[in-house]
Amino acid sequence: MKNTKRTPKNILSRLISHRGKHPLLLLLVGLIAILQPAQGQSEADFQYEQAISKITFGACFEPRRQKFAIFDGILKQDSDVFVFIGDNIYGDTEDMELLKRKWTALEAIEGFRKVRASNILLATWDDHDYGVNDGGKSYAKREESEAIFLDFFKDPEDSPRRQREGVYGSYLFGPSGQRCQIILLDTRYFRDELPRAKAKPKQGYVGWYEPTQDRSKTLLGEAQWAWLEAQLQVPADIRIIASSIQVLAQDKGMENWGNVPHEQARLIELLKKHQAHHTFAISGDVHFAELSKKEMGGYPFYDFTSSGMSHNVESWANCVNPYRVGKVIWEKNAGLIEIDWATESIQLSAINVKGEKLFTHQLELAELKFPVADAGRGN
Repeated sequence: MKNTKRTPKNILSRLISHRGKHPLLLLLVGLIAILQPAQGQSEADFQYEQAISKITFGACFEPRRQKFAIFDGILKQDSDVFVFIGDNIYGDTEDMELLKRKWTALEAIEGFRKVRASNILLATWDDHDYGVNDGGKSYAKREESEAIFLDFFKDPEDSPRRQREGVYGSYLFGPSGQRCQIILLDTRYFRDELPRAKAKPKQGYVGWYEPTQDRSKTLLGEAQWAWLEAQLQVPADIRIIASSIQVLAQDKGMENWGNVPHEQARLIELLKKHQAHHTFAISGDVHFAELSKKEMGGYPFYDFTSSGMSHNVESWANCVNPYRVGKVIWEKNAGLIEIDWATESIQLSAINVKGEKLFTHQLELAELKFPVADAGRGN
């Protein structure tokens, strides 16, 4: 399942650039223009005709640790799509030649190459593959790092991600009735600096950061917010929002959406506004796996965190999370999402290096619906 169905917009731009050399293309250019979506109708950046039923994802992988077994566990799932959700390497440098070599170290791993060959590979970044620990928009080499990132993940030359700042992107799979949208957010390129916590951390807390009260601070930036709102209006039967940092679990004092509470509230309000039924989040960063759930005006929003493909931190896993559902896993893990289109259900699982399920949680699509009373603009 490797053939991308390019959007008419991308195809049209390429044909226009060549029409002088090929006059017969003028007719085709006009035809495609007619067939383009009506003005104002949203579309995903990339579209695939095939439906998908199994998605794996992972975060926090350090090639130098020489612990590659998690790829074996991923390969056993025979998934359609693998999503690298951030800290895909530990670059942490402003030396771009060194950063390239660190990406090359990932490519040298046989397990990674097999995952790339057998899955549609999607990726966003977090701080360490972006280039600096806990970094945001002040990172001096963000443009150069983005180019290296997109080259490594083989984004085509006409990729929308190459036409804008940041690595966010959207992918739509399958026909109506089996349409799954995966939205990759960029929580680094536009993010303002976070306020450091003033108080010493208590037991059960890491306590590095505290929520900002400055409503001018941004996590995604206005361009990405406008794009995200458009993506939430793309017709989809299941919608997965991939964030490198946790969306709901905000009590640890680590990086998370709760550090910028007005941005977290903005996300929730957009989901409500556009009645984004059947939507949940996946995240990484924290070096353990857990599932979080928060009621949002009658809608149960889930954030499935899987992190620590090569290394884990038990003490962080013991931090508080009032939204946690079930148990926490701090051994090396990856995430598994299994979609049963026939029964309209989703199973979320954390898997280990052997491919064994460490926990599972069943979601029914009927559960993931906004109340009619909150109905605004429908999908």
